[in-house]
Amino acid sequence: MKNRIFSLSLMTALGILLFSSCDKLKEAIQADINLNPQDIEFTIPVIAATGSITISDVTIQMNIDSIIKATNVKLSANNIKSVKLKSCTLSLLNGDINNNLSALEAISIKFKSNLKPDYINIIDVTNNPDIEAQSLEIPINASIDLKDYFNASSFSYSIGGVARKTTSKAIQCKATLKYALNVGL
Repeated sequence: MKNRIFSLSLMTALGILLFSSCDKLKEAIQADINLNPQDIEFTIPVIAATGSITISDVTIQMNIDSIIKATNVKLSANNIKSVKLKSCTLSLLNGDINNNLSALEAISIKFKSNLKPDYINIIDVTNNPDIEAQSLEIPINASIDLKDYFNASSFSYSIGGVARKTTSKAIQCKATLKYALNVGL
């Protein structure tokens, strides 16, 4: 009877040790990756009237799998646990005192990928100040998880807004977006 109790206790202890070691191994095979894709360049067309406007649609290519493998060869895009937008900055390339971001009362950016073709709204500025600005650091909604969009190779952005005032020329603009990927087993 003592041998059975001893054997059962030994097997239980070994099982706990093995399971905790597996968890530690999984924790060791993970990576947090700061993803800074190419800037999204687009043109804000001449604004002739106030109200809702479509600004631009832009598609970029990224090999997410290669980016992840460059950080840890044991991981791939299939191991993505979460993707969060960390920051977004809009910068005008040819703005001036009369043609700048104050022309837009609201700005929105929607996002989709070739594997998840339904747009999700990732940027929504509804009260852009009416002051001359050549750049804008956009507040981020950190609760949006884009994981389901990132096991892809083609990413599309749709930029729109609400015009507050007219402009006299097309304005070249770029958006710099940064993402945080958490990848692991």
